[in-house]
Amino acid sequence: MDKIFQRIIDDHFSELPGLVVDASIPVPESLVNEIIQTTLRGNRTISRCRVTISQDNQVAADVKSPLLPWTFHLKMKLFGSVDFTGSPKVRAFLENNLLLGKLGALFKALPEGIKIYDDQVVLDIGSFLSPEQKELLSLVRSVNIKTEEGKVLLDVKIEN
Repeated sequence: MDKIFQRIIDDHFSELPGLVVDASIPVPESLVNEIIQTTLRGNRTISRCRVTISQDNQVAADVKSPLLPWTFHLKMKLFGSVDFTGSPKVRAFLENNLLLGKLGALFKALPEGIKIYDDQVVLDIGSFLSPEQKELLSLVRSVNIKTEEGKVLLDVKIEN
């Protein structure tokens, strides 16, 4: 049975034309932070980032860079859905430290795949994925984002 499931996944569900999946995925804050730490491993501009997730799409991030002598605290409000224009992006309004964020962007202190435009932080999901993961991501049609205290709730629609 495992071989069959693995084949279906390896073939990107092509054996299941018309596949439609609606999923609700609760992602705990601890897993979000683990993913961030793994992604930042070896990064020379940001040594640590710890997020705190609150309700109403509010997220706070404590970010430490070896380029600065202090940790800075960012408050953000996540957009309610993933932007699938081009490579999928998670966007958030930056609610404080606008000048510091712009300086970080100007001096290229932000890791590849993270940009600041005006008062928005943009995380390009595709820039962090392998080619195989990008192919699977191409099956995702929409992702709505909501938060509760300590977790992100993703409502995902997948179609083949």
